[in-house]
Amino acid sequence: MTLEILLTKSLSIEIERLSKQIFCFLGRDFGQHYSRIRIFEYDGYSDAKFLKFNIHGPTKVANWSLTFATEGKCSNQFANIHFYLQSGAYPLTAPRNESFPQAYITSRHNLFKLIFNQTLINPLIQINSPSIGTWFAMTFIDRLSSTVESKMAKTGCNFYLSTWLDYQVVPITLALILNEPIQIELTYNKPSIYASYYTLIGNSRIIILSEWSNDCDIIILIKTNSLPNLSLYDYKTVCKNKTCSIEIDQLSAFIWIYFQITVYNLSCLTNPIHSEIIIRSTECLSSVNNFCIQSYPTRRIMFNYYYDFLYVPIYATDRLNRGSTSSITLNGKDSSIYSYEFIVDDRNLGGTLHFDFESRIAPFVSSNVNVSVVGCISKYRPLLFNRCEHDYKIIIEKNSILIRSIPYPEMALWYLTLQYACNGSINECQNASLSVMFQISSSQCTKQQCGTYGVCRILTSQQNLFSTCSCIAGYRGYGCTDSTYAYLSKSLSSVLFLTISNLMFLPAIILATYRHLYIEALIYFFNMFFSTFYHACDQDINKLCIFKYDGLQLSDFIGSYASFVITLITMAIIPRSIKAFLFMLGVLTCIVINSRDRFDHLQFICLISITFIFTILTWIIVSIRYRRLQPSPKRLLLYTPGFLLAFTALILFAFCET
Repeated sequence: MTLEILLTKSLSIEIERLSKQIFCFLGRDFGQHYSRIRIFEYDGYSDAKFLKFNIHGPTKVANWSLTFATEGKCSNQFANIHFYLQSGAYPLTAPRNESFPQAYITSRHNLFKLIFNQTLINPLIQINSPSIGTWFAMTFIDRLSSTVESKMAKTGCNFYLSTWLDYQVVPITLALILNEPIQIELTYNKPSIYASYYTLIGNSRIIILSEWSNDCDIIILIKTNSLPNLSLYDYKTVCKNKTCSIEIDQLSAFIWIYFQITVYNLSCLTNPIHSEIIIRSTECLSSVNNFCIQSYPTRRIMFNYYYDFLYVPIYATDRLNRGSTSSITLNGKDSSIYSYEFIVDDRNLGGTLHFDFESRIAPFVSSNVNVSVVGCISKYRPLLFNRCEHDYKIIIEKNSILIRSIPYPEMALWYLTLQYACNGSINECQNASLSVMFQISSSQCTKQQCGTYGVCRILTSQQNLFSTCSCIAGYRGYGCTDSTYAYLSKSLSSVLFLTISNLMFLPAIILATYRHLYIEALIYFFNMFFSTFYHACDQDINKLCIFKYDGLQLSDFIGSYASFVITLITMAIIPRSIKAFLFMLGVLTCIVINSRDRFDHLQFICLISITFIFTILTWIIVSIRYRRLQPSPKRLLLYTPGFLLAFTALILFAFCET
């Protein structure tokens, strides 16, 4: 008895402390602002920006105001901006209908999205009765057409998003305390009131009892972690005949429960209505008619890598053997239900939860008996299979292996509940023992680390850490398993074409060497060598890199520019000694402009134009001096195919960006 009194007092003190902590926010306006966040075109989660918001107390409505801006010369074709909001987790989405790996649970709670463009002025997301705690936003630009993308690249068009969250915390002065009756009063001026209760002990059933001073219908709405209203609530009851009660399912610890108590008919409020409300709790120590689910706590073992965890039971029972892989044996004689409690917090946020099951039926059991284990993965409370959300249901057939995964899990106390199921006769089911081995773990990206066609990366966005797969060879999706646009079959032929085509330099190298044009031959060989290995390295698969990719790319660009310049200078009618000087000047110029910006097409066209004009001027000057056409008409005719090919290459390079 003394222990009960001490426990009640300690709970009262803790609730009072938490209530004071919340009351300091009551009635205050809150705001949170992100200014000019640059957003990028979406090709995967690595291109998205993640923003973090906090709602500190109960509120009726939260508003996210958005402002979109551009910088640079942007196209008149408006890009679509995606803005997703998720309570307690990173938003999970597939904007291009990318498929997820098999056995992934992708349904979400409290996920909101807005897609808009520049024509929408000051878009607003308004959420009624938002959950208390952390919210995450994900934003990016929808993929643009190739035309718009090319214009953006040339003009340096940048997109920026600013967002503002504002809300007002609703004052709730009525805090319910376990086993302590509280008096309330409803009047004409105050026909509705709010109350709150904080669960300090989990795994118990809560019963709310109330007695009213008259027969008016009183509506009681209940919601966890947010304010209830007539359209959003978890539990509802209408009190008639002065008394009523309502039961709340087993909830995990450390959850706020909010009540809205309202008079149904205002005409009843000619006189104030008084009531006494009390909350009682029933501890779940055993299973009674499957109404009580006892859950077992776990501890989280952390390993050396981000999001690399393993959940194991804190202690073993008669039915549960603990270890890195837990096992449980069920049969028809034992009608109890097993529930496994584990926490997901910010340390799990950017990874993936995995549930691995393997069932084995006892060898003496007849193969005709239809035995299985059904289960449910649920948040905040353990749930039986028949009350479970469809995507979170688990069916483990006898002698089978089952895997389920939840990407970017929501922060909460979660429960895995397992239940024996048998469709045979009573005698058959009582003797049909089924052993289930299971493991709950967390990992970066996917369990296969993005598989063959992806690389797992740990990234940050606005100080939010997350793991994501970077896919190759046209694969896409959360685990790089969507092969809709994969070009794997074309990869080898593509790399062979790009590398072997460089052998076309050999005739030029041989001819230049034969005519003792050794500098020209060296430049052509340099271009052939580095272009071959650059394209061999510039592949998702079947790649060969002799050194860093960036160095190979720079060498290839310098060789390509220099080949044009050296060829034009060689065609100029000037002394060889001056050509040698111009060769060195041209090569140094190619190095400088490629070091500045190797993707600036304008500087390349300017360099080639200047060199071409210089060569033509030497022809004109020599022709005027000797009063005959130089080079000769026969040689000009030989130059014509080369000029046409070079001009075609320039057009392709400048306008097709290849």
